[in-house]
Amino acid sequence: MKRRIPILTGLALVILIAGCTTLRPTGNSEADGMDRDGFTYGYWLNGWKRLEGDTTPPVLAIEAQGYGLTVDLDKLEHARFGLLTDGVDFESAAVARDSRLAKLEPASLLVEVTVDGVPYRAKTADLKQAWMWESGQVAQHFDLRRLALRNDAGELLTCSGELKLVAWPDSLTLTAKVTPIVEFADGRVGHGVSGAAHMIMDQDVTFPHQDGMESETFTLEMWLHEPTQFADQTIHQWVIGKNENEWEEGCFGFIYSPFEINFVMNIGKGRDNQARVTGHKSREGDAPGAWKHLVGTYDGDMMRFYMNGILQGETQVGRKRVKGTGALRIGTRPDGVSHMPTPLKGIYDEVRIWNRALSAEEILAHHENPREIPNREGLGFEENFGVMSAEDIPHGWANPTFRLALKGAAGNWETKAEGAAWALNEARSLILHCPMGASEPAVDKVSGAVTYVSGQSFPINYQPEFGGHVATVEGLERTFEEGYVKITDYDEFGIAFDYNGETAATIPFLLDLRGIANITGLVPILCNDDGTPTGIHVQLSKNWHHRAMGSYLRAFAMIPAQPGANRYRLRIPYGFYGTLPSASHAQLCLIGYGGNQRWDQLALACGGEAITYDVDMSLTDVLICDVRAPLTQKGKDGAPWTWTDAVWGGDWLSIYDLGDRKLAAAGMKTAYLAHGPCLSDVRYVGAYGSGRDALLDARIQFARTNDYGRTFQQLSYAFQKPLPTANTSLMSKRYSLDLKQKLDGHVFFGNAEGLLDTFTVKGASAANEVLLPAVELPGPGPWWVSSPYVAGKHSGYISMVIRDFGATFGGKAVTNPFLEVRSSGTKEGNQLIDARIVPPPDVESYQAGDRVTFDADWLHLAPSVEHYAGLNEGYRQHLAENPNSWKTTYREVTGNSPKVVVEGGTLLQDLPIVIAAEQSQVTVTIKGGLGFIPIRFEGLASPEGYGIYDVTAGVEVRLDQAVQGNDFWQTDFDAASGTYRMVFNLPVDGRASSQWVLKR
Repeated sequence: MKRRIPILTGLALVILIAGCTTLRPTGNSEADGMDRDGFTYGYWLNGWKRLEGDTTPPVLAIEAQGYGLTVDLDKLEHARFGLLTDGVDFESAAVARDSRLAKLEPASLLVEVTVDGVPYRAKTADLKQAWMWESGQVAQHFDLRRLALRNDAGELLTCSGELKLVAWPDSLTLTAKVTPIVEFADGRVGHGVSGAAHMIMDQDVTFPHQDGMESETFTLEMWLHEPTQFADQTIHQWVIGKNENEWEEGCFGFIYSPFEINFVMNIGKGRDNQARVTGHKSREGDAPGAWKHLVGTYDGDMMRFYMNGILQGETQVGRKRVKGTGALRIGTRPDGVSHMPTPLKGIYDEVRIWNRALSAEEILAHHENPREIPNREGLGFEENFGVMSAEDIPHGWANPTFRLALKGAAGNWETKAEGAAWALNEARSLILHCPMGASEPAVDKVSGAVTYVSGQSFPINYQPEFGGHVATVEGLERTFEEGYVKITDYDEFGIAFDYNGETAATIPFLLDLRGIANITGLVPILCNDDGTPTGIHVQLSKNWHHRAMGSYLRAFAMIPAQPGANRYRLRIPYGFYGTLPSASHAQLCLIGYGGNQRWDQLALACGGEAITYDVDMSLTDVLICDVRAPLTQKGKDGAPWTWTDAVWGGDWLSIYDLGDRKLAAAGMKTAYLAHGPCLSDVRYVGAYGSGRDALLDARIQFARTNDYGRTFQQLSYAFQKPLPTANTSLMSKRYSLDLKQKLDGHVFFGNAEGLLDTFTVKGASAANEVLLPAVELPGPGPWWVSSPYVAGKHSGYISMVIRDFGATFGGKAVTNPFLEVRSSGTKEGNQLIDARIVPPPDVESYQAGDRVTFDADWLHLAPSVEHYAGLNEGYRQHLAENPNSWKTTYREVTGNSPKVVVEGGTLLQDLPIVIAAEQSQVTVTIKGGLGFIPIRFEGLASPEGYGIYDVTAGVEVRLDQAVQGNDFWQTDFDAASGTYRMVFNLPVDGRASSQWVLKR
């Protein structure tokens, strides 16, 4: 059976290493004299997703090693804040759940604007509009949006308000941004492009057909302004359109989506006769809250789309347009049909339809000077929404005072600005920096730059809104190919700075890298100048959803600084680390896509993601979402190193309250212990339901290898309240079946001794129908479940291998898992099924005190050699001999259940192998193993000088998988014990037994 890493392993290691002969170096190690224990967490105390009727407050918790802050979004003024002096380490703080927050005391959080002598204070923020930008071990970055500022009488100040929180281990920075705005309501408003304009909130605007609206050639022109409050509308909605919908003859208009606006037209009727040109909303001059000038033209041949005077694209249609007689509608589809609850919220102005295609020069002139239209020839329809008197046009604030403060027993900070007139739509910000320790380095004590291998240099500047030292990197001159290709090169940056301090300190540092080479597989590693990993944690936070910002990496680190000159190297592998595909586990920001809370992504190499976790369930009602098969391709002619699909969906514990409502995650603390590139290690500790109906503790690991991905999942559930077991599951994975294929079966399951049984789906079935009632998987583990087929667009599949299982239900021990198969309905002609691990059928309810603990490895497999794009010849040969076979999963069970013997240390876990080093030399004998088996050594006083040696016939050969130098092992600092961990990936394919020695 697989051995689990015990809770608080790090504390145990303090004892284990006491007699270790490896001593801390006396040289200028980066760790000398440094405080390496700092950390932060950011999480929703009672969960982000709420059941209807849930009255628990929506509380954002910021928890660092030395301080904590909780903010109730329904009572912003009444925060809780304080210093935390228990000295716990990062992982122990996760295990402590929210208990440390009980030490926080009441505090005042003030965002205040005084207008005409009347103070308005931020009372609430919108939970659904709260944004998580970055959240990891080093830093938290949240935006609380749609602040409601009210006076003592409860009257609302008409403004837009946001509060940004950036937390480092040693500081908290608050940024309040307020903008006077017009009141949001349907109807005419001032401050249009020229004169008045029309705001749409809940009611679209319709104009009956007029002859001047229709011609064979035409131009549609208008202006759209999205107030910043609505710039994140994640909807598919019409801006303006005429003649029914895009499938109808004569239709034309603009369609809005989260990332782009499309100019559409239909000639010939039907889906296949619609033409469209896309304009991306991230183009220059199209910042959130700005006016957008939209122009679509058709000259009888070419269809062109312009945004803000710039041609976005064109397509040749070359057909005679048939004029329509339908209505012109703004804000909703022309026929009034919409699947959205409201029209496209925004301000609309200067709508014109011409009977000719305007030239590019005319369009640019209209954009640059919308008040002047010198040539009105062919203008058939115009709506400018009139003008408004000066008395009716709202204005800003004459003599305002703006104040931001955080006050409590642990500290008092305040800043304010007053006096200057504040114009309508003018955004102003106040920044409040709150240092939490006396050792924080002063702003002017750090100067330096980040230098790329091309010679490009980027200054390191203190950025007040981030409360840290930031190097913004754009326009890199790379010499290697970018995108979804095989990337074996790295981005390498030299970090050089002078620290003008008298004693050693840690510097809050952020590399803000725009325009990365590939988004999915990157891992930032802080190295010494020679490329040797330091073990200093670098937070991996990234985003590719925000089109205005583009794909970016934000890599946060607390960098040790000695007085004088300091030099490091930041290395970013994208697809390979050394000779092998690298592994990564990242926090992926959803802002620009929707949901906007924690979403984690795992990847092997740079060909798309392997698996994603919707940790806060902000987009879905399951924890496991996108599931893919890295190192596969869509058939023999498919492209390697690109996105794949292994059927969406799965879950960990799926449980329901007494009202049959699914419970969402709550209080979920995410401990990113290691992002990769040899072995990621992330722990999730939280609960289900704001009332903590069941507790969750999960550890996820993902390894560097060259055969196929393995997601190692260790799960523990502890039930706190009675709950029904009906329709619940302990884990589930979805499969897609093409029932037209001639197959030997659809779901295979077995144990360590082989195949137990085969289940065949007889035909299409309705969602939630039980196809295979719960059946025990008997005999010895590991137990396994496989459906080794692909249908439609899929290129791979997932198998479950349960290596250890133990549960207690109502005081009765259960040692074997139970499998159930249910239908999830049909999609695209295929039958969807869920393979579910469930409680025994005689357990009718969960009781307080029930527990479930198991290890489930998910294998990301190719069904056949034609679908395999990886580099492992042993696996390739197996697929050639065993296509679409359950034997591929059973090969993992028999071949990759290693027997490990250790001399000079203690075995803590046998897959991935984890060893506590107790002597200066550690010898490891491994029987079995597939691919490159991950091995981690813990309790090392220093990582310097170590190597691992392959022992064959008494001859030691040092393992070397380097390509760029010192780039094949991983080092992590363990704050709990003050020691280091080193990870290697050992080649064990085809070897019945191998022996390895770690030594200096």
